[in-house]
Amino acid sequence: MNTGEILKQYSKDFDHNKNVEKYSLMLFENLKDVFPKIQIYDNEPDLELLKKGALLHDIGIYFEKIYNKEHHKAGAKFIFENKPDDIKEEDLIFLCCLIRYHRKSLPNPKKHKLYSKLNDKDKIKLNRLASLIKLADGLDFGHLGLISDLKFEYSEKLNLLTLFLSGNIMLNASILKAINKKKDFFEFAYKVKLKLKGNL
Repeated sequence: MNTGEILKQYSKDFDHNKNVEKYSLMLFENLKDVFPKIQIYDNEPDLELLKKGALLHDIGIYFEKIYNKEHHKAGAKFIFENKPDDIKEEDLIFLCCLIRYHRKSLPNPKKHKLYSKLNDKDKIKLNRLASLIKLADGLDFGHLGLISDLKFEYSEKLNLLTLFLSGNIMLNASILKAINKKKDFFEFAYKVKLKLKGNL
């Protein structure tokens, strides 16, 4: 099965998956102007991996009881054991890690076997892209698709990145709490502090 067929058969919330894909790409597009170093990922293969990781990030919800694992781990395990037809063999571990790190702990090469298999260059890329999926998942907390636009402003002096969000985000404390909870990976990957504001 390819990614679309896997989603059709096992996805519990297709709209949420699409929102996370959309927000991940929005974050990347806006961030590459602030941090030009990520422009090297502005190519079809890398962006396709980002899209597929975002679309499949919650696929493990279907397999939690089957694997007796939390869904981020169950999703990574399922994809590792059932490689999508539209993913190259050499990209499989990377895709699994995109799914694995959309929630909870940060990558740990001493404890996490799949992550430890990536070379140093791919670990950096994984951190930068997977952290966008994790943040995008927070942006769609409640699966309501409330955000229509976003932008970044960076203070080099303070090493502070401010993320401005459109929509009624300031009225939704749960979304702000979710984003603050999920920004840890982003701050780790980009070596920056992230601040949130609800009005563009």
